[in-house]
Amino acid sequence: MSVRNILLVVAALLITVGTGLLARSWLNSQRVETVAAPVAEAVPASTYVLVANEDLPSGMLLKKENVRWQAWPDEALPETYIVRKHATPEETAIQEAAADEEVLGAVVRRGISAGEPIARGRIIKAGERGFLAAVLRPGFRAMSVRVDATSGIAGFVQPGDRVDVILTHQIPRGDTIRRASETILSNVRVLAIDQTTNDETGEAKVGKNATFELTPKQTELLTVANDLGALSLALRSLAKDDAEMDSLVNSGEPLAELDPERGQTYTWDSEVSRLIWRPSGTNQDIVQVNRGKESQEQRFDKRQ
Repeated sequence: MSVRNILLVVAALLITVGTGLLARSWLNSQRVETVAAPVAEAVPASTYVLVANEDLPSGMLLKKENVRWQAWPDEALPETYIVRKHATPEETAIQEAAADEEVLGAVVRRGISAGEPIARGRIIKAGERGFLAAVLRPGFRAMSVRVDATSGIAGFVQPGDRVDVILTHQIPRGDTIRRASETILSNVRVLAIDQTTNDETGEAKVGKNATFELTPKQTELLTVANDLGALSLALRSLAKDDAEMDSLVNSGEPLAELDPERGQTYTWDSEVSRLIWRPSGTNQDIVQVNRGKESQEQRFDKRQ
């Protein structure tokens, strides 16, 4: 091979290598490098507002599970909102305790949607003017009866609970006096009970009066029952039995509560103690039948 041909081959190789390097450099300059953005550290919100954890209808008694804290912008916070500032755990606990004191046990004056702030003008506390009117559902009445430590279940009955009202009284039967108890009202909603806590000793002071939500007819029944004998309260479970669940599901409002109703059961003293006998002759009604100049007695068994 001649020198001229060798020079041409070398020149061609140099041109090829140079072109490849130039092309690679151009491609690298056009390629956009993806750089991962640094992850910003989470900064705790400085302001929290107490909001509804679920839809709260008018007349509802507020409990702990009905509300929650929600981070909120600091700009233009209305004074009616219940606010907690970011602080030390001790200071946060104090702020939350103050909010619980203000909200828990209060009644929703106007309905509050889930996620909506709990404004002070939308709730009302026990003891404030208009409290019972806000608690009562349309068509119902509030009525108070006197209770003691025994009949009031030693202070365990709280506003919002459901109870059965039991009447214990004496019933004349011929020449004897029978005793009986009967459930006169069931599933009654407790609106208020004047129970307080002794701040110095921490001991509970059992309330002396309980206020119930009843229909107009039921207030009349309870008024007569209160005059007939002693009233006692039986606390109902929050869990529903099968019959109650079926009734709620069929009503189309499974989250609602059944209305109070007349009780169905009763117990005679002879059912409690085997030593108490049903006196002979006192379990019959005597009817005097007159036919012309003839008169005779007919006896009918009484319901025991």
